[in-house]
Amino acid sequence: MKVISIQHKTSSKAVPTIDCFVDSGYLQGPGGSLPDVDTDFQSDRRQEVKEYIEQRYNHDGKQRVFSAGTFTTLKLKAVLKDVARVHRVPVNIVNYITAIFEDDKMTWTDLFLLAATNKKVHSFIMEYPKVIEDIRTLMGQPRSSSIHASALLVTPDTKDGKDMECFDFTPIKKVDGMLVSELDGYSLDEQGLLKNDCLGIKELSKLQAVINICNDKYQAGLTFQNIVQSNLAGPKVYSLLQKGYTQNVFQFSSKGMTKFLVSMKPDKIEDLIAANALFRPATLDSGSSDRYVDCKLGDADPVYLWGTYNAMKNTYGVLCYQEQLAQIAREVGGFSLGEGVKLVKLISKKKVDKILALRDKFMAGANQNGCPKEDAEAIWHMFEVAGGYLFNKSHATAYAVTAYAGAYLKANYPTAFYTIALQWADDDEIPTLMSEMELCSNAKIVPPDINVSDNTFYTDYQTNEIFWSLSRIKMLGVKATEWIVNERQARGHFTSIENFIDRVFRYKLKKYQYWDDPDDMDEIKRCPVNARHVRNLILAGCFDKIENAQSVVERYAILEKAANLLGFEITEKDIPSDLRDKHYFWSQQQIAVSGIGAIDYKRIYDNSEAKTKIKGKAAWALLKNILDPDYDGKRVAICASIVDIEEKKFKDKKTGENRIFCKILLQQNNDLTEMIIWNDEWATARAEFTKGGNLSQAKNKMLICSAQVKYSDFTGNNNLQLYKSSIVSVL
Repeated sequence: MKVISIQHKTSSKAVPTIDCFVDSGYLQGPGGSLPDVDTDFQSDRRQEVKEYIEQRYNHDGKQRVFSAGTFTTLKLKAVLKDVARVHRVPVNIVNYITAIFEDDKMTWTDLFLLAATNKKVHSFIMEYPKVIEDIRTLMGQPRSSSIHASALLVTPDTKDGKDMECFDFTPIKKVDGMLVSELDGYSLDEQGLLKNDCLGIKELSKLQAVINICNDKYQAGLTFQNIVQSNLAGPKVYSLLQKGYTQNVFQFSSKGMTKFLVSMKPDKIEDLIAANALFRPATLDSGSSDRYVDCKLGDADPVYLWGTYNAMKNTYGVLCYQEQLAQIAREVGGFSLGEGVKLVKLISKKKVDKILALRDKFMAGANQNGCPKEDAEAIWHMFEVAGGYLFNKSHATAYAVTAYAGAYLKANYPTAFYTIALQWADDDEIPTLMSEMELCSNAKIVPPDINVSDNTFYTDYQTNEIFWSLSRIKMLGVKATEWIVNERQARGHFTSIENFIDRVFRYKLKKYQYWDDPDDMDEIKRCPVNARHVRNLILAGCFDKIENAQSVVERYAILEKAANLLGFEITEKDIPSDLRDKHYFWSQQQIAVSGIGAIDYKRIYDNSEAKTKIKGKAAWALLKNILDPDYDGKRVAICASIVDIEEKKFKDKKTGENRIFCKILLQQNNDLTEMIIWNDEWATARAEFTKGGNLSQAKNKMLICSAQVKYSDFTGNNNLQLYKSSIVSVL
């Protein structure tokens, strides 16, 4: 059965509901357990949900709503240190032994397996047997309690005709004004109480912010609900995902997932659901992900074992979800759905003895239903192999629907989407977003403008220009940007650098000796903006428009005006005289202080001495071209900024000799590519990078070179490598 659409119905009468999965609040029926209810809410509105639940169910003086407790348990490292302290074992010995442990998840068995191969651990066990004896009983015991981050429970109103409160079902304590169970979530589940995880997801807040913009600026009339009820089949959405434009799309942004979607070529919501379930380490290792893609693209035919078609027809015979396992267990093995769910949980928790008991029941049920023995055994083997990593389909569906909504907004309202994405993005996410934006939208980021830019990214929806945020400029914090914006809003646009300084600093800068109104407390507040802030604002391009700067090199004159007014010095070290007329130098400064800018690397290359040496030996290429698989093996001419450079040592596997290579991160505006220079080539090229000084001096300088494009198994992408006759020039 396939859900095509959902219709909501309203009723004028009150609709009776039950407060728990079962009326009594305790386990009933053959299922034996209750599922958790996980519900995602906007992160900025989760508190509203909690307050609503408390308001709805805590009535008539009854307390029915409470939070689950959690416990931190004693792990091997911690319990060993505690017990050793009691037995007066020297601290240095204990620290040495625990440092040998690979992780903090080691079991009692893992300890003795390690002792069999590690003499130090073996000696410790033999020398301190009482310590080892005592830690066995303490491992796994609770150490401290706390409040579950999201789990809320509502107890039934009555039981057996008696009024009940949460205190009648579980021990309760009060922590910071909150009612918290003395039991953890698993124990409460055994009591038959339904755990509701009210999760705050920032992605939903972001999507709602985009929707608000779309409705305000484009009168789109959108809601999250009508997006996901529009049959989830938008061709623009799937075209976007097939091309790999997945940045800031929920769950689909990673390089690996992007590559997986490009190979899968999703064209329906079922593919997005499957992608969430299949792109996981264990699933990828098992080959299930590849089988799904091959079958979907027609490169292989799906195979269905006896009785599995109904459960696996939508996933091309690939076991993807926990629900499929439970369904097959019912239809083939004669299990109840509750028993199927139980089987899933047992397999995931590796309860071997209980699994074997259910195996006999499955085989008997399969035989009774007419399933051939070899198929039944193959199905059970499939359960054992896949059961440990299968994903919950309802969870994958919720993720896929959220991802679709994000991709829908990105495909149809890219400017609004990227505005919010940039506002929420971390610094390291912005270059990738900017690069993608250039490829798949009309939106464009422009340098900050002192009369337009705000504390966050500001967008002109008429021109699709997204103005760079003032707060993203180095050293400018929230207080400084708010001071500037408040002054602009109160007294109008700034007309010049002099006007800006006079208005922002006049009554606030310590250097100024006069006061208009010394009795006004607002006047004597210390200004959060300083000379360094002004310098960076100028370098970022904030004053280009009001100073009518026709080129980036004219920022030096603006900087001189500010220096004279504010009393700071422009040093040769900061602004070298031989670089003051170089466009790329000022663009580099802009990028360094703000993260935005555009350098014409082709212009620098065309005017360089290196071009004549490279001509005929390599063809000009952009860094974004390097990632194209067709470029593998080509020799290219590159001009780029050196973002990072690092010398590393390695041992040659054939000769055993110590060798050196250099790893360089290159940047062209929003594009980044790695260059590797191996031992022999590095011995020749190193002097050009150091220029008689330290290697670090090459950072932020321009590199012009000829190099070869080579595919890297380590990164899964093309990179650049020097060859024997490569031309290298560092400007």
